[in-house]
Amino acid sequence: MDQNSNTVLRCPECKGELDWDAHQCSSCSRAFSTDGGIVDFTANGDLEKQHQAEIDLHEELSGEYDKRYSTDFSEVYSRYWNQQFLEHLPANPGYILDCGCGDGDLARELCLTGRHVFGMDISKAMLMQGKIRLGDIENMEWVACPGETMPFPSGIFDVVCFRGSLHHMANERAALAEACRVLKPGGTLLLSEPNDDSILLRLPRSIVNRRMARFGNDHKAFRSKAWLQTIEAAGFQINATKYFSFLSQPLCGMSDLLPVMKWIPAAESVARGLVAFDEVCSKIPLVRSQSFDFFVAASKPDG
Repeated sequence: MDQNSNTVLRCPECKGELDWDAHQCSSCSRAFSTDGGIVDFTANGDLEKQHQAEIDLHEELSGEYDKRYSTDFSEVYSRYWNQQFLEHLPANPGYILDCGCGDGDLARELCLTGRHVFGMDISKAMLMQGKIRLGDIENMEWVACPGETMPFPSGIFDVVCFRGSLHHMANERAALAEACRVLKPGGTLLLSEPNDDSILLRLPRSIVNRRMARFGNDHKAFRSKAWLQTIEAAGFQINATKYFSFLSQPLCGMSDLLPVMKWIPAAESVARGLVAFDEVCSKIPLVRSQSFDFFVAASKPDG
C-alpha cells in the first residue's frame, strides 16, 4: 500500500481520514486491518446478514472460481466479457474502481491500461485468490469492503465498474448511489448483470436458485426497463446498453456447473465460434433480449 493509496482511502462509515499507525479512523475510531496487502474493513462484526452470507459463500467458492477460468475456452469467454467494459473506457482514465472484483479477472485487464486500479470486494478470500493469481502489480490495490459503503472520498474515480457483482449485494441501490458519489462529474459507470428479460431463462434460473446451495433468493437478475430506471434514479445518464452472452456464458463461463466444453475437441476454437454467434444474436431484434447478461454504460452528469 503506497502513500498515494493511503491518501485515497477513507473510513467507509464517516469518510474520515485513516490513522495507519493505529489502524483506525481518526474521526470515529472505526478499526480496520491490513493483511497480505489487503485493506480490510469487514472485520467489525456489524455487517448485514446478507453481507456475511456472501462472505461465507465466496470463501467456499474462491477456489472453484479460480478453476472456472483456468481453461483456454473459459479464457476466451472471460476476454469477451471484459471487452464489453474495455470498449467503453474513457481516454486516459485516472483512478478506476472495480467494485465486486472477485479474484481480479477484469481488474487484470484494467491494470494493462496503465491506470491506478482499486479492486474492492466483500470477500477477502476472493481478494487473496486475486493477489495470488495476478501477483504484485504496482498499479493495483485490494480493499475488502461492502459495495454499499465505499471507503473513498467523493469525486475521486474516473471509472467505476461492476462486473456481475451488483446482484450479489444486499442493496444494489445503495451501491449505485455510492458509485455516483465516488465518481467525478462526467465519470463513467460500467456494469453488467444477469438479464431477466429472457423468458427462456426465468424458470431455469428460479429452479437453480432454489436447489443449489451456492445460489438463493438473494441471487438476483434484472429486467432492463426497471434496471435502467434504477440506474437513472441513482443520478446517472444512460449512454449505451447491450444484451450479450447467449451460449458462450453457460458453456464457457460456467464450466464448473456445465462440464460440457472439456469433452469437446478444439474447445478454444469452439469457444471463439460461440462468442461470434453470440455477437450476431445480440444484434437480432426479439432474439437479443434472450441473453444471459445485460450491459450498461452510463455517466455522472457534469456539475
